Amino acid sequence: MAKGFTYKSYSFVDKDPIIDEVRTVVQAAHVTKQWIEDESGVTAQTLHAWFDGKTRRPQAATINAVLRALGKKLGVVDLDEAKAKEAQPISARHVIAMKKIKVRA
Repeated sequence: MAKGFTYKSYSFVDKDPIIDEVRTVVQAAHVTKQWIEDESGVTAQTLHAWFDGKTRRPQAATINAVLRALGKKLGVVDLDEAKAKEAQPISARHVIAMKKIKVRA
């Protein structure tokens, strides 16, 4: 079995958890993969590979391109700040947040 970075309940050997976060953002935006391709330059085929489990670790630049097209931004949040904002304690060592940004026309 290949070794990978593992949280208590999530193994990066299987796939990066950011894929699930991006999928949630895409679904909430109610846009097609073709629209995302047109707006971000990331192909619909790449998105299918992420969401179907063929890609385990997408590149950060590609993730950011998709998120920016959807008016979001990938960022790093201090764990203490995240804990203060959350009602439940966070067990992960790192917290990645997506912030809504204005998309320039």
